[in-house]
Amino acid sequence: MTATTGTARLVLRRGEDRRVRGGHPWIFSNEVEEWQGAVEDGGLVEVLDQRGAFLGRAYVNRHSLICARILSRGRDEIDTAFFVKRLERAKRMRDALYPGEAAVRLVYGESDQLPGLVIDRYGDALAVQVLTRGMEAQMPLLRAAIEEVFAPKGVVLVADSPLRKLEGLDQRREVWWGEVPEHVAVTVGGFALEVDLVHGQKTGLFLDQRENRKRAEARAKGRTALDVFCYQGEWAMSMARGGAEGVLAIDSSEPALTLARANAARNGFDSEAIQFMRMDAFDAMRRLEREGRRFGIIALDPPALIKSRKSIAAGARAYREHNRLAMSLLEEDGILVTCSCSHHLDDDMFRQTLLEAARAAKRPMRVLDWSGEAPDHPRLLAVPETHYLKCAVLQAL
Repeated sequence: MTATTGTARLVLRRGEDRRVRGGHPWIFSNEVEEWQGAVEDGGLVEVLDQRGAFLGRAYVNRHSLICARILSRGRDEIDTAFFVKRLERAKRMRDALYPGEAAVRLVYGESDQLPGLVIDRYGDALAVQVLTRGMEAQMPLLRAAIEEVFAPKGVVLVADSPLRKLEGLDQRREVWWGEVPEHVAVTVGGFALEVDLVHGQKTGLFLDQRENRKRAEARAKGRTALDVFCYQGEWAMSMARGGAEGVLAIDSSEPALTLARANAARNGFDSEAIQFMRMDAFDAMRRLEREGRRFGIIALDPPALIKSRKSIAAGARAYREHNRLAMSLLEEDGILVTCSCSHHLDDDMFRQTLLEAARAAKRPMRVLDWSGEAPDHPRLLAVPETHYLKCAVLQAL
């Protein structure tokens, strides 16, 4: 096509429109034939195929591998009303899923047609995660829309993800507006918790695991329990509430353990019900293995061990060794609830990793359940990247 002036446009190469037409919002830099008009990084463009057919409106960052993300398949004006409509739709879905819940993921990026934006609600406070240059450019409109739809008392801007470096953005975490207490009190899954929105991990709590913790709780009665990577103690408390005969909870972070101990005490669990230990997960499980300790149920929920495609092999080895150790620590008929939140490790690869771990541990394992994210983290059918969490419930034979 001949370059034109006026409206900024992105023209795709011949044949590179199939994924976009199929519903995926991402456009990679090697799929672009040319840029037309006054294109600004962080600004908006019309997306056209090689023949000039209109495919949508996107924000752009020509310095990123994902150089454009589609906001609308129509010619919508990207204004406050646009964001209000998207946020209202997202809110309706969560209100139907978790009516009255204080802690919910309200917006989940691409799945809510708001790529680069995540919003979690904790009572009257919101944690708003902005991941991309294009979404950062829309922050004034976003703020107005958030105030209109959610009316929070305070908002924390979570802008410290490593993904921002790929977008050429700085990293920061701060109160965006309003008042946010040092610790926000909420009830999640029947537990009274305190959340550190300004200094905590991610956007506060790991809300994606709420349904999977129920799976551990339902199988914990009468079993000795181990919680590896316990963070703020929700897995440990779930197993204790399910009737576990003592829980050992391990994490390497003292701030996380401080919150976990406070959460346990707040919910009536003493040191006989849950014992906390600060230690590296590998070191702790190796020590327990040497001591001959065995557990009836183990929750293994590590952070993402694979940050990019380049680290898949090394990350898979780490998952394999974590799970081998956990399997070795199980009693006969013991239950392992094991997770991966690395989206680069898909379900098939995770299953293979677990199979290799079982072979190395010489423990036949059967699958009792296989699940993923909580339903307030919905998957977009055309975007496999929106499914990242795997949770396998296995039993040692």
